[in-house]
Amino acid sequence: MQIRAFTPYLILIGLMIIAALALAFTVDVTLSDKAGVRMKLPAALDGGWLGDELRYSHNAENPKQYQVSQLELPNIDPVTGDKLFTMSLAEYDALPHDTEFLKSIYTNEAAAQVFVSIVLSGRERDSIHRPERCLVGQGSTIVNQHFWNVVMPQIIEVPLEGREPLKVAVLETIRNYRGADGERKVYYGYYAYWFVGQGRETPSHYMRMLWLAWDRVVNSISHKWAYVVVAGDRTDEKSNAYEQQIIEFVQKLYPHLLVNQQNGG
Repeated sequence: MQIRAFTPYLILIGLMIIAALALAFTVDVTLSDKAGVRMKLPAALDGGWLGDELRYSHNAENPKQYQVSQLELPNIDPVTGDKLFTMSLAEYDALPHDTEFLKSIYTNEAAAQVFVSIVLSGRERDSIHRPERCLVGQGSTIVNQHFWNVVMPQIIEVPLEGREPLKVAVLETIRNYRGADGERKVYYGYYAYWFVGQGRETPSHYMRMLWLAWDRVVNSISHKWAYVVVAGDRTDEKSNAYEQQIIEFVQKLYPHLLVNQQNGG
């Protein structure tokens, strides 16, 4: 009954958002080439974390993923001699070709691994999609609470020196796979992310879209946005110990991404 009472207001808000977005993407704007993050991942982080960047073959007969430490030449496929890319072939085909990617695997002395990715939008500004869309397309199931069939990520706060905490969205995932022995296994993972624009940060895809529309309509400018991901494994389905790993890892990574001090959004 209470939801029905608010339905007219929700419809009105939805129509206003649609109108704003329609206006935002039809007016003339200046495209800014400035990124809100440094497009460079550090080779090492405090706490013994060592990074190894990823490269991808776009050869259909050899669709492999390599770590740069495995390669004699960082951008050449050792099998085919073809050029390697910073994104997979599926990503290259699905997104505008001026989308920029950085991906790296970080490993510590305890053999724990954390995957880090940065996606930077190109001139078309549609390089970034809802994380849920990508994860499901890659075979993962999202187990976060749903509301009206919409995934509701958990938001955790990462304390950072000299500023307010960084808000990070977290999705819990599971993926079924077959091990080397042929038996079916389950991988429990987490997927933490946030978006960075010019002087703005937000864990919400929808808030990012609203900021993008606001800048286009009010300021007649379209900024590049970056999508930062930190992902790893959960020990089991029920444990939330991974949340502390996210906090500690992001605290180490975040200073390396700064172009200038960001404001919360």
